[in-house]
Amino acid sequence: MAAPPVKLWHYASLARLWSWSLVAGAVLLLGIGAALRATTQEGIDLRWLGVVVGVSGGTAVLAFPALRLWLRRSALPSLRLPQAVRARGPRRLQAAPSDWRRWAVLTTMILTAGGAAMMVFLVGMLGGGGTAEGVVVGLLAAWGVATLEDARRIERTERSEGRRYYAVCRRPAAVGDRLVWIASGSAPAAESAAGPPAPVPGGDPRRSRSGRPG
Repeated sequence: MAAPPVKLWHYASLARLWSWSLVAGAVLLLGIGAALRATTQEGIDLRWLGVVVGVSGGTAVLAFPALRLWLRRSALPSLRLPQAVRARGPRRLQAAPSDWRRWAVLTTMILTAGGAAMMVFLVGMLGGGGTAEGVVVGLLAAWGVATLEDARRIERTERSEGRRYYAVCRRPAAVGDRLVWIASGSAPAAESAAGPPAPVPGGDPRRSRSGRPG
């Protein structure tokens, strides 16, 4: 069986995919927690809902600064930007929208399954009063928001440097393989099967508003 082709994955979009998968996983975990609670004799009541919402919000507020500090030192995607090299060699296809959808669904499913396993363990240890469910939901949501902020940081770096950063790999799960950059005013390495890439904000600074070279 032939290996899938190597593709370009926009790095800021990968960071955003990860962050929104975390947020979506948190929402799904809230639903899973409610489904588990509904199977008990107590059922879902206003007290349980209040505890889940309160603990989720409190955990997210408390965890966000700590996660931001920890991630900024060792685990944010933007920390890898200095390792990027200029794109050279054969032209590559950009990942198509179908590739992004596939990996968004898969990433969300994996994160939700991992979070559900942690939540079930904590519920078994602390009981199903809403505290364990809220802690897991809040942590996942805070992690997602912290990474979403980093995706915006990568985009600001791209605008200031006049570059676009890409991970060159067969799957986004292998983004550690290689990181490259392409000048924003030049065409990307190749167009995806879905059509040409979106234009770079601001366009080519060498052109006037009339579209003619300045």
